[in-house]
Formats: sequence, C-alpha cells, structure tokens
Amino acid sequence: MGPVRMATVVRRDPTRTAGWPLTIVAWNTNVGGGAVRTLWDHLTAGRDTAAGPTVLLLQEVFATGPPIPGVTPGAAWAPRIAAVPPDEERTDIVTFARDTGLSLLYAPSMRNGGPGPSALDGPPEDRGNAILANVPLSAPHAIELPFERQRRVAVAADVTIADTTITLCSVHLDNRSPWSRAWRTLGAARRRQMAGLLEVFPGPAAEHHADILGGDLNTWVGGRRESAYRLARSRLPLPVRPDRRPTHHLEVGGWLRHSDHLMFRLPSGWRGAYHRVDATFGSDHYPLVGTVEPRSP
Repeated sequence: MGPVRMATVVRRDPTRTAGWPLTIVAWNTNVGGGAVRTLWDHLTAGRDTAAGPTVLLLQEVFATGPPIPGVTPGAAWAPRIAAVPPDEERTDIVTFARDTGLSLLYAPSMRNGGPGPSALDGPPEDRGNAILANVPLSAPHAIELPFERQRRVAVAADVTIADTTITLCSVHLDNRSPWSRAWRTLGAARRRQMAGLLEVFPGPAAEHHADILGGDLNTWVGGRRESAYRLARSRLPLPVRPDRRPTHHLEVGGWLRHSDHLMFRLPSGWRGAYHRVDATFGSDHYPLVGTVEPRSP
C-alpha cells in the first residue's frame, strides 16, 4: 500500500475567517460506492462554505496512483472492493480533495485488491480512513489500532475555529475476528481496538478544547450496548441523546444495524447534536451529520 496523503485547503477568499457552528459528518463510503461529491453538494447547497466550516470523517475511502508500490513475493492483501456510486464517477479521495480544494489527511489501512494483471483489478489501490475539511488541518496523526483480523489505522487532526482548537478523529473497527478467535467477534476484539485508540485520542481534557470522534465501530452485537461503544462514551459523553436509528444495511439479508457513531467531549456551556441523514448516497451506510458550537453569550 501507499503512503499517508495530505493536502492543504485552497481558500477561495483568504480574507474570510471561519465561524460557528462547526459541521461534522461521519460516513463509511463503501470504498467508492458512496457519492462523496453529491454528499458535499448536499451539505453546502444554499450556504457560504467559506463561512461554514465543515469536516468530513470518512471510512473506507480509497486512493490510487504511482505512490502505491507493487507487491513483493508472498505478500497478502484484502480483496478488491470497487463499488460504483450513483450518478457520478468512482473517485479516489486524493482527487476529490484536489478538485474541491479541501484539506485532506488520509492514512491507508490495507491494499485494496491485488496487483492485477486482470482488468477487473484495475490500477493499484489502497483503502483506509480520511479527514477532509474546508478549513486547514493541523497536528495530523495516524493511529494504528491493535491488530485483530485486518490492519486498521485511525486518523486524527486539529481544526481551529475562532481561536478554539477542536481535535477530530475518524475510526473504523473490525467487523469480525479470525475464525480461530471467532468468539471475539461478539465484542472483545472491538473493545481492544477502542482501548488502543483511547490511549492516544482524545488527550487530557482541557478548557476551551473540544474532541470529536466519528466512525464505523461495527457494533453489530448490541449496538450502543457493546463494550467498545460504552468505553468510547466514557471519554466522549455527548450528545446525551444520540440518534437511535440504524445506520448500516448488512451485506447478508440487507437488515439494518446501528454501526456508525458520532460523539463529542465539549467544554462547559457548549452544545452539540447530530442526526442520521435519510439517504445513503450510494453507500451501504447512512451519513451522520452534526454541529457543535459554544452557547451564545
């Protein structure tokens, strides 16, 4: 797989400064199946994006191109996922960030399919998690989680809004354990991965500092009752009343489960909330869209 990719936002009006609220989106894009451009247009329609800071916490995005090396003899890789979005071309995350002028932090977790030579494989790809924003990102981190079945790397970065720093993290936990440890699929594997993340993110609570975690926790056994979710909420306890609607169409049978989550740790007096969008935009997951802001004086 290739390297961590970064890009800096291209400000359309550098004299403008971003103000509140901060909009946050958490979404598993199904490795190209989600129409990210359409979602971005949906989020920004009818408003001035220069004055409305927006951050996307994305899972299962992909990158391609020369930075991805060939494979060595004996190498292993994850099977190719190449879903196609409705009404737009399948676009890698680096190209999307460049075309929209957004800041980007992308860390691959694994190669997406083999090296070819079948045309079905196409050019080399890797897949992982990303943060995109229409404001600058700083303090980037790639956080490798404890290994269970597949390599998982969370990404975290800071944004600054009105002299306030917010640290955001995009994470994707394993959906199951290897067959040799199948019992860990019931929750122990994801709890171990979440515990590993919480050793790094969020840092110690600080006045005038906010932390936001969004991602696909694969909480298919018990949803919000799963230990990985409860462990995360012990550190990021808001909102008090999260959206309880399911977020993921399971591959087998198409039944819905609550897999995706967005949670905050906010300074005293702040408010934050989120809701599930009613469209999947071609993914098998529904996006979660939230806002955070200080209370008006």
